[in-house]
Amino acid sequence: MTTSYNENTDQEVSLTPPEQEYIVELLKDDFVCTQSASSSISTEEDVELLEFTEASENIFEISLTGISIVKGQTKYNKAYVSSKALYLDISLSWGSARNILSLTIYSPTGVSYGAYKPQSGSNSIVLRVRPKTGTYLQGGYWKLNVFGASISGTEYYTLKAAYHT
Repeated sequence: MTTSYNENTDQEVSLTPPEQEYIVELLKDDFVCTQSASSSISTEEDVELLEFTEASENIFEISLTGISIVKGQTKYNKAYVSSKALYLDISLSWGSARNILSLTIYSPTGVSYGAYKPQSGSNSIVLRVRPKTGTYLQGGYWKLNVFGASISGTEYYTLKAAYHT
């Protein structure tokens, strides 16, 4: 049994079945994970709900472009992933490689993966999330939180995600 925070009632609730484990893998050699998976989830009032649209028969995708962020700011994004998703690809890119953004992924039950940061001199993070066991990702709302770790002025970023069925 897993305990998670229910945002709608401001209470902890017991969830069944237990959290499925995921593998977050690198798609390009340009990131550093600064934290391993944990069971904590933060609450946010300014969560942007993103909607996947059908790109092809087996791919559903979202894209946010030109979103501004400053140092110390977190942009909270939530997107519904189908229970028939085989894996989830996520890409975060921004203008200046001198600025550092990080990405933390939360499964529907609140387990976090990350924060992921780029290697020095890179301005992107590209990841794939897939089940450690079983065939499908857990269906439900996944959070993709972007944090302005080290930014001079204002940075603009693009966040893309696609799940494959």
